[in-house]
Amino acid sequence: MQSPTIEELIMKLQQVLEGGLSREEVSDWAMKASEVYERESSLSQHEISLWKCLDVVGGIDLKDSPSEYLHNEQDIKGWITKFKQMKDSNQS
Repeated sequence: MQSPTIEELIMKLQQVLEGGLSREEVSDWAMKASEVYERESSLSQHEISLWKCLDVVGGIDLKDSPSEYLHNEQDIKGWITKFKQMKDSNQS
């Protein structure tokens, strides 16, 4: 697996909100993607930030009860906003 991008992360979260991907699919992807960074001995600040984002998204499928997720749609929208701000600040 190649290093993921912040754009991919945002897109996958949007797909969860739209019903195109399940939370479990995105969690699995995020956990696999974070393994790319676990094998590296030195990471840039951007890579460390992205790794932390992947860690957060890896928990998107955590349940608060048997029928409810711990993180609601507002949380996911908040992550998208935060990740877009990160992306914008890295481009400036």
